[in-house]
Amino acid sequence: MKLIIQNDRIAATATDEYQTNGTEQAVLYAPADFDVARLSEYTYVGGSLSVGVPAYVTMRQARLALLGAGKLASVTAAINTLPSPQKEAAQIEWEYSQTVERNRGFVLLLGAALGLTDAQLDGLFVQAATL
Repeated sequence: MKLIIQNDRIAATATDEYQTNGTEQAVLYAPADFDVARLSEYTYVGGSLSVGVPAYVTMRQARLALLGAGKLASVTAAINTLPSPQKEAAQIEWEYSQTVERNRGFVLLLGAALGLTDAQLDGLFVQAATL
């Protein structure tokens, strides 16, 4: 399988017979451990393909990851500990967002309120992207 790279992301996969059309940043063979189910997690930087923390996940994925980590039941209580107006803004984000962005203020506030480190938040996003 070949990977078609555009803007430092995998834009598509192709068969080994694929011939470049000149619009790609790069075309490379997928490594042996390549997981197409985690396609959105891969980045292409400096000629190297790696799995990174996704910039965003869906709210469904986020909630399932929090459930799996045993933190979902604590979210409402954590939001309620925030001072106003962060509390109200966090409630709106939690209830109405369709996606959750890793570096958004809401995520940073909620992560801290849940007692999560940056590494633990990263881990939740990586896990969420697989759900």
